[in-house]
Amino acid sequence: MITIGIDVSKKTMVGVAINRFSKIKEEFNFGNNKVEIDNWISCIINRYKNITVASEATAEYHRLLALSCLDKGIGYRLLNPIVTKQFTKATVRKRKTDKQDALIIAKLALTGVGNMVTSKSFDTTKSYTRTAAKLVHLEGTLRLVAKRFEELVPDDKGAFKSLTKCIKQLEKCTKFLRKRGISKTNKNDVKLLETIPGIGRIIAPVLLSEIGDINNFKTIKSLVAYAGIDPRVKQSGMGLKHNTHLTKRGSPYLRQSLFQAASIARIHNEELKNYYQKKRDEGKRYKEATIATSRKLLYRVYAVLKRKTGYVVR
Repeated sequence: MITIGIDVSKKTMVGVAINRFSKIKEEFNFGNNKVEIDNWISCIINRYKNITVASEATAEYHRLLALSCLDKGIGYRLLNPIVTKQFTKATVRKRKTDKQDALIIAKLALTGVGNMVTSKSFDTTKSYTRTAAKLVHLEGTLRLVAKRFEELVPDDKGAFKSLTKCIKQLEKCTKFLRKRGISKTNKNDVKLLETIPGIGRIIAPVLLSEIGDINNFKTIKSLVAYAGIDPRVKQSGMGLKHNTHLTKRGSPYLRQSLFQAASIARIHNEELKNYYQKKRDEGKRYKEATIATSRKLLYRVYAVLKRKTGYVVR
């Protein structure tokens, strides 16, 4: 059995292969492109049997390597960068090189750390929903720019009209991407999430694409941590603080969608409205109270997706 840890970057890959006794068998250096990855995979298939490749989750940079490995029947394990960082900090020398990172990834993967991924793990829905969210942000910025321009140069109607056309084109492109994202999402899961107050046809695909397989989360606490809406815990002596800043780990797109859904739900759902008001009465600000509400909303999302039954308003 051979485990290969890969330190992934935008242009290059650094790898270390170890056996089941954690002894280094070989080191690798190759480019992060289709040709070099395929050549590397052909080489290791000829040299070793029962191979597992592992890397950290690095935005989209590990995607090509993972899909190429899966296509050749090689198991691929994806690790949370936080885990490898904590492991590095725990070592005495605290070395930080690409080779050392690859070795740490290999050792952690050998012990079962991380999740084995499949081709379904790289669903393209996330690309559509994330790009649409970025365009919405650009649209908002451009609206402010256009408004400011009209105030400064009120006589140049042609330039303002051109800016308006850009805004309309962004709106059109956003709608197109959202429509494509919806078409690639599981229709039954979308219908299930739409039974939850605050979640509609725009937010549901984002939640599904960002969460992925709900079975990867054994408890609701693990999903809350993944969303990054759990508070940091600080302890000093006998003092223990829970009400600190959020950890903000995981997907910012997931947090943003939950915040939007909670803002809507607290208006239309009596239970969440009362919960939000309770937090406000406790002295929480608008943002803090809404985040607490989004956490409660995520409980509903978890229950609905786990049980495969719609939410029933009480």
